[in-house]
Amino acid sequence: MTFILLAAIVNQAARNEEDLKLLLRVKDRDEGALSELYDRYSSLVYTFVLKVVKATDEAEDLVQEIFLQVWNKASMFAADKGSVYTWIVTIARRKAIDRLRSKDLVNRGQSLDDDSAIISVPDAAYMANPLHAAISNEYEALMREGLAQLSAEQRTVIELSYFEGYTQEQIAERLNAPLGTIKTRMRQGLMKLRDSLQRHIEA
Repeated sequence: MTFILLAAIVNQAARNEEDLKLLLRVKDRDEGALSELYDRYSSLVYTFVLKVVKATDEAEDLVQEIFLQVWNKASMFAADKGSVYTWIVTIARRKAIDRLRSKDLVNRGQSLDDDSAIISVPDAAYMANPLHAAISNEYEALMREGLAQLSAEQRTVIELSYFEGYTQEQIAERLNAPLGTIKTRMRQGLMKLRDSLQRHIEA
């Protein structure tokens, strides 16, 4: 596992630099550069948003909207705050959650106990080749394993926050629990999840 992760980190650094050059061209209104980014990431973005909205037609529409925003907002990208890929995924996550809420596509009460609602897209997983596909699958399996080790209360607040987009205040209101309790559950759950992932990485 360590060898695979190290190989991914090296390749990812090179890909990040390529992505940044493409986005700078997009900023200069180079349609060819946008097409390259689309070819590179559209299938992964589609898979990501499909996990949220649960509808293929909605996911297809969202992919087009996401890359239109990449085209329109390229000048707003801040390289010191993350990779181009992370920026695109952030756009995708926000748009998918907005669509989910506006269209009321799923029953949120059911999604909390549905393993398919667990969404994890690590930077190392974005390159569409067998090596990184293996990393993506392994990472997701580790996330599922880590979440399974949490208490039901801890897992619920983490899923509501990171996978469904609720703020801690909204979670407290939704669960009818004190805000301090929600913050404690979140902190303890994330610490357990971090420790679980760290043990596997060091193994």
